[in-house]
Amino acid sequence: MYVLSDDTGATAHVIPDVGANCIAFSTPVGATRAHLLSTPASSEVLRGRPTFCGYPILSPYPGRHATPFSWDGATYNVETVERPGVILHGFAARAKWEVVDASSDTLVCVLNSETVPDRGLSWPFPFTLVATHRVASGAHSLVLELTNRSDCEIPHLLGLHPYFPLRFTAHDALERDLPTASDLVGPDGIGTRETCQPWVHADDWWEMIAGLGTGRVEDFTSNAGAQTDLRHPRSVAELERTLAWSGAPGVIPPGTAPRLPVLLYGDRSALSGAREGRAPWAAGGITSGVDDLASGVRATLATSAGFPANALFCPPGFPFISLEPRSAMSNALGLHSSHPSLDTGIFRLAPGETWRAWAHLSASAL
Repeated sequence: MYVLSDDTGATAHVIPDVGANCIAFSTPVGATRAHLLSTPASSEVLRGRPTFCGYPILSPYPGRHATPFSWDGATYNVETVERPGVILHGFAARAKWEVVDASSDTLVCVLNSETVPDRGLSWPFPFTLVATHRVASGAHSLVLELTNRSDCEIPHLLGLHPYFPLRFTAHDALERDLPTASDLVGPDGIGTRETCQPWVHADDWWEMIAGLGTGRVEDFTSNAGAQTDLRHPRSVAELERTLAWSGAPGVIPPGTAPRLPVLLYGDRSALSGAREGRAPWAAGGITSGVDDLASGVRATLATSAGFPANALFCPPGFPFISLEPRSAMSNALGLHSSHPSLDTGIFRLAPGETWRAWAHLSASAL
C-alpha cells in the first residue's frame, strides 16, 4: 500500500495490487478530519468484492451492458460474471496494476490489459490504462489515460465507483487509523441516512430496468424526472421513502432496508461531446457530491467532460453510498444499436489514440 500526503495533512492510501484502488482519503476541514471514502475492514474484504469499497476504477466498461453487442458491423459475445446476457463493471478493479512512478504526493499505476488472464473472453479490444493519483491542496485528484492497442476503432467506456460513508467524521473517538464506514457511522444507522444528502448537477434522468438503460430520458420537469431530481441535496432516507421498492427505511443490518433503484443521470452537453469530438480532458463533466449534515462537511466530486454520466447507488442497510462518474451510460453498447441517434457517451477511440479525463475529490465546511 502507498500512502500519499500533502502539506495540509490530507492523506490517501492506494493499493496497486487490487485495481489501483484508493481505499482511504481524509482531509482536514476546519478543526476536524473528514474521511471521504468507505475503507474496507481488511484486504480480504477488498479482494472479495473490489467494486464495493474505496474508489474503484471501472474499465473497460462501467455499469451493466447487454451481451452480445454489435460494433461496426461485428458482433461480440463477452463472458458474463453476474447473470446471463449482462456484463458488469469490467475487470480493472480486481486486476493487479504496475507502479511506474511514486513520490510523497503522487502515484502512477498502469494496467496492460494483456496481463489479465483470458482478457479476450472479457473484452475483445486490448488497451493500456494509466491512473495517476495525487494529493494536493487538501484534495485528491485522479487522472485516467486509456490508449487503444487494437488495430480498429473501439468503443471506449470507463467509470469510477467511489463509496462515501454516511458520515464523514466519527460519532465518537476513533480507535482505528483507517476507520471503516461502520466505525464512522456508529450505532445510528437510521439517523445518518437522514443527515446524508447526495446531490448531482445534471440535466436528465435516464431510466434503467434491471440495471440496463432503456433509452428513455426524462428532464426534471416531467413527473418521473421530478421524483428523481438531485440538483439539490436530498437525504438518503427521503429517497428511500419515496422511491424504494419495499421495506422499512434506514435499518441495519444489510438487506433489511428499502432497496433504492440505482439512479442514472446525464449532462446533455457533455454527452454530445463524444460525438462532436470535444476533448474529454476539458472541464464540463457532471459535478456531484454528498452533504453530511451531522458532520457539517460537504464532499464535492468534480469531473472533466469525459464523464457525462453519473449514477447514485445506495445499497440497502449499508453505512455508505456511491456516486459513479461514467464516461457512458448503462447499456450504452446495446443502445448504440437500438437507439443510434441517442448520445450515450461512447467515445470512438482510433488505433493508438488515448482518451484522457480526470476527477477531483475535495471537502469543505457546510
